[in-house]
Amino acid sequence: MTCWNVLGLPPDADSRTIKRTYAALLKKTRPDDDPEGFQRLREAYEAALTWSEDPQEADEVIIETHGETLAERYQAALGNGGALHFEIHLLLRDIEGDLNPEDTRWAFETFNWLTAWQRLELPAELVEKLERKHRAALQQPLREALEHKDEAAFLAAYAARDEHPWVNNHPHAEWFNHWLARLLAQSHYWSSAVFEAVCAGQHWHGGAGHDCPADEWTLLLRRQQAPIFMARQRALAAEAPNTPQQRAARLLLAPLSLGQRRAFAQRFNEHDWKACQALSADIYADHVAEAEAMPGGTVYFWQGWDTAMDTWPWIVALVLSCLVGALAKAETLAGNVVPTLGYGVLWAFAAVIGAGVAWQAWRPLAHQYRVLDEQLSQRLPRWLSPTHLPLLPIRDLVPGLILAATLGYVFSPFASLTLVAVLALIGVIKRPLMNSHTPWTARNPRWAALGMALLVILGIVLYAGLALLDSQHRVTRNQGLQPWTERLCSRMPRTDTACQAPATEAQWYGQEATQ
Repeated sequence: MTCWNVLGLPPDADSRTIKRTYAALLKKTRPDDDPEGFQRLREAYEAALTWSEDPQEADEVIIETHGETLAERYQAALGNGGALHFEIHLLLRDIEGDLNPEDTRWAFETFNWLTAWQRLELPAELVEKLERKHRAALQQPLREALEHKDEAAFLAAYAARDEHPWVNNHPHAEWFNHWLARLLAQSHYWSSAVFEAVCAGQHWHGGAGHDCPADEWTLLLRRQQAPIFMARQRALAAEAPNTPQQRAARLLLAPLSLGQRRAFAQRFNEHDWKACQALSADIYADHVAEAEAMPGGTVYFWQGWDTAMDTWPWIVALVLSCLVGALAKAETLAGNVVPTLGYGVLWAFAAVIGAGVAWQAWRPLAHQYRVLDEQLSQRLPRWLSPTHLPLLPIRDLVPGLILAATLGYVFSPFASLTLVAVLALIGVIKRPLMNSHTPWTARNPRWAALGMALLVILGIVLYAGLALLDSQHRVTRNQGLQPWTERLCSRMPRTDTACQAPATEAQWYGQEATQ
């Protein structure tokens, strides 16, 4: 133990700091209580004070005066009894970066630094600084090579680890194993040649007989098999989407536009979304390049699609079809627009609820015939779908035809034509919007409340305008047939003089005529 360890100070501490520390320790170490401890403290104080008052004198005598090489100077220091001071001075120079690579290599070989055979008298703080410096020197080229995706530079830097023999000793060997495993596991860049070279150099082999951490080893093996995994997933994406795994691979990896992916995702059920979630997690963790090539630069571009209810085009088309059908079916609209539209709204309400219930029952039933549906869809022209993704006859066309026929039967063919026209118009409007990726964000309840408020205000204004239009076709006070009280002449015989025809104004209106 050196004087610096006893005082708890670095070797470059000045005399003022040494005296202050000695005074503080002296209060805890009394000669009567611990004579040996007091003696050690006193000797450490005197030695440290002597070193701090004239540190360069011994250095110049030991380091500079005797010999030309470090080996000769070290032999001189051994002869003068200053070997420890020589080593500490050399340690400081290495930490400050004043030694060239050859002198550094000689110092490590001679003094066994960072090994179990180094001097116990060396200050612990200096040893820690030396360890941090040389670990950083070993780490930096390896990390930079992976960041720049330079395979050759990494292999060269890894081969140069032989210049740091201390890294093969305990505990540095365990540290280097763990750090290297984390570096390869967390790096965005992956190279099979790099992994094989590291496995050979670190003696990482199959099984459990190596020093690579188990968690990182599992991840490294999975990343090593990444090309095989991605080739398998791309093959699944090219096959017919008959299983959840094939549909998930097609959604993520098939060459589809964003709009086509969105339309394809609308056909997913619960099992499909689970497969998509699992595949997305694997790609996100182990295949960064593939994830960055997806829409929005993320494998989770479909975030929110699994819970979104993209049925509003059908709802809008149903409501408008019922309203148009009610207007077309009405005998007259003069003064009867609001009641007719109210009749259409009631039908629309019933149609939306009925269609929603029927769709929830039809969707899982049609999903059982997905393979046949996909085969039939290949025979349909692409222009039938607004997203240029083939419609599924059983899942999409059959419900649509039944709904259009029902509207035509209840109202008129105008309702069926309106349904088709509105769906086509919405598809044309949505097509360019579906091909642009918008990052997923949580919905703001304020915008939803504002939208509902605007919708209510628009409904009130529309109702008021239609009511005003209807009022223009209705008779008001003193218009049309007016009620009046029974007159006296209605019960008098025709022969009565006062009731002879033609009737006079006084006979018809009585007292009202005189007002």
